[in-house]
Amino acid sequence: MPHFTISSYGPLAWLITSKDHEWLRGISQSCETPAWEYLQEWVMGYETILLIFKKAVLEESLRERLNGISFDPIHEPKETTLHQIKVRYDGPDLADVARQIDTTPEEVIRLHLTPTYTVRFLGFAPGFAYLDGLDPRLILPRRAVPRLKMAPGALAIGGLHTAVYPASSPGGWNWLGHTDHLLFDPDQEIFTLRPGDSVRFHTDSCQQT
Repeated sequence: MPHFTISSYGPLAWLITSKDHEWLRGISQSCETPAWEYLQEWVMGYETILLIFKKAVLEESLRERLNGISFDPIHEPKETTLHQIKVRYDGPDLADVARQIDTTPEEVIRLHLTPTYTVRFLGFAPGFAYLDGLDPRLILPRRAVPRLKMAPGALAIGGLHTAVYPASSPGGWNWLGHTDHLLFDPDQEIFTLRPGDSVRFHTDSCQQT
């Protein structure tokens, strides 16, 4: 069994924390079945899942239930999609990222374009997808001073992840470029990316600076 903790999140909710991402996905899988009594909603995080119930559930009974859960890739949702997102590497932090890892902007672009990314979870803002798969050489701290405004479609890296800002917002990630690809439409409640989906970035040319 993976190590996990259970924390009270109010009278009707429990926060489950674990570094075992697949086990957390197993919980999410099980939440989609009718077997969970009184479960009203669940919210995935990077190393957490929040379970919200319609009535109080004892910690002991919840822990017993969690001990019997495992991740089954056979039952992964089949609706997951590979998204091809066209980007342009013209962001204000591209040169600084290259300087930090002692390389050229062209090499930063190559490192960022190469992986196929996986949507780990949505958070921070509606439609903001944390993408796993970043090349280890691009794992850098967030900016010491966040920007007050990141433009919609800003392509950025921060810590272990890369992401596209779906709407204008403050942000402290390193801004590499942008895309015109629609990721979130609040009027139509459109969320382009879903947990488990794959993402590939592409450009019109090799030289994007």
